[in-house]
Amino acid sequence: MIKPRLYSYVRFSSERQAKGSSIERQKASIEKLVKKVAIEHNLEIFEEYNDFGVSAFKGKNATEGALSEFIKHVDSGKIPRGSYLLIESLDRFSRANATRAVNIFTSLLLKGIVVVTGSDEQVYRETNVTNDTLQQLMFSVMLFSRANEESERKSQLTIGSALRKIKRHQQRQPGDPVVAIKEMGQDKWWIDSSSGFVKPHPVYYPIAQKLIELKQKGYSNRLILAYLQENHPAPTEGRSRGKWNMQHASRIIEPAIHGQKVINVNGESFTLDDYYPAIVTKDEYERLKFQIGNKSFAPLKEANPEIPLLSGIGILYCKHCGCHMFKMKSTVKNQPFAYRYVCSSRDSHRKCSKWGFRARTLELALLQLLADRVFVESAPVQSGVENLIADINEQIANYMVAIGSAKSPAMINKLTEIIDQLESQKAEYLKQKQIHDDQMVKMNTAGWDKFKLLDINDTKNTDRLEIRASIKTVIKRIDCERIDTAHNYFFITYRDERTQKLVIKKDTAWTKGRIYVDSTTVTNSQLLESEGLVMHSHIEIMIDRDKFLIEHQERFDHPPTIIG
Repeated sequence: MIKPRLYSYVRFSSERQAKGSSIERQKASIEKLVKKVAIEHNLEIFEEYNDFGVSAFKGKNATEGALSEFIKHVDSGKIPRGSYLLIESLDRFSRANATRAVNIFTSLLLKGIVVVTGSDEQVYRETNVTNDTLQQLMFSVMLFSRANEESERKSQLTIGSALRKIKRHQQRQPGDPVVAIKEMGQDKWWIDSSSGFVKPHPVYYPIAQKLIELKQKGYSNRLILAYLQENHPAPTEGRSRGKWNMQHASRIIEPAIHGQKVINVNGESFTLDDYYPAIVTKDEYERLKFQIGNKSFAPLKEANPEIPLLSGIGILYCKHCGCHMFKMKSTVKNQPFAYRYVCSSRDSHRKCSKWGFRARTLELALLQLLADRVFVESAPVQSGVENLIADINEQIANYMVAIGSAKSPAMINKLTEIIDQLESQKAEYLKQKQIHDDQMVKMNTAGWDKFKLLDINDTKNTDRLEIRASIKTVIKRIDCERIDTAHNYFFITYRDERTQKLVIKKDTAWTKGRIYVDSTTVTNSQLLESEGLVMHSHIEIMIDRDKFLIEHQERFDHPPTIIG
């Protein structure tokens, strides 16, 4: 005869409980009770469900935590009817309002689950209605109601404490210590608030600084995680539990790194500046957030560690189908730099052949064109938002005039609201312009020699990470098109909306490709020619000969005269 299964459930809600005896006490108690209940009811000990740091006050554990998983497994039939669930007490199950708690509780009973509480050894099950079962149900309602009232009281005390500390921080003078506000959530892993004040952690704060430095250099989350795992111990408290994970790398780019903390209390949001010890300035944070907008490179396998300059940062597209181009490792012996960029259409189930081209020649050409635009050209490269800013300024001026002639308070309020929206949009554009201008200064400081000194064949050089991050800030997209078996066409769109056309002819691992550039879009043609690029004044004839001849047929039929 198959024995019914016995499951157990352990929950504690706060970080303080995690550090204290709650988990050890509950688990020790449950372990003893599991054996006792299994013997008394002839059950097979099965699985334990744990909710660590999940509150039951508003039923969160029943919608997001391990208890919700238990309920799903019951609904799906993975946990069969007749199974037992052992908990320390009903308040471990739920502290939501009594009606909701009883609904969740009785729904489990109606699905054939028997609930056993260890503190009072009560057994709850679906049975025929009797005086005993009614009394038992009323007792459970009373317990749930009492647990909810206790949680409500604690919640109000917690909220009051948090609001007092928030007010104190808002009135804080420069140089005053920052009081830790831990009532409404944990602080960052690189912070030490054990003294009651917010301070940089002596071990983890320098690690967070290094992590940000790697982000600024273009390192991906996966590369940063590998660095952390190889070089530093992970935090033992909080959700880390002594192990680095991807979230340590992926979630650090947030306002906390320039000192800001956002706290939500009863639906109201409080933004506290200078709460955390800053790792970067606010401007550096904005620049980094813009840079991280690209997907940084991360080798999926150690056997394919070459770092591409163009794929994986959201700029390289197949013009035939619109899919991204991705890096495919080289199959040429002893030539890792011969990796290719290939259309991802097959992986996206698009009707486009999985065509590709050698990456090295395009990368080399693009570095030279960037040098020509950013380092050589006399006129500064604009960000592309200058006209938008000018347009907003004109609109604001017009609305200001309109306010002067408005006759009703409602109209004045409406015009003021529109102006506020325009000012907000203008501030966003100004931020983009500042980031762009700072990047241009950075790239001009680096100079043409930085790209010239790069060994394009050294595809594992980590300097490529920083270069690819710089490329993203200047180039918006590159559309790649196969003209024929011998020619590929590349249409480059820069962030200032200027464009450039490029054709590469007969490029293989054994044959050096020839690079043709639209000469009307370059600054210093002699420098580019010295680097092997061919200037072409009518490059459209290489891209689409028939179209070019049709568009210029009138000139061929009626050649210009001397007077003309």
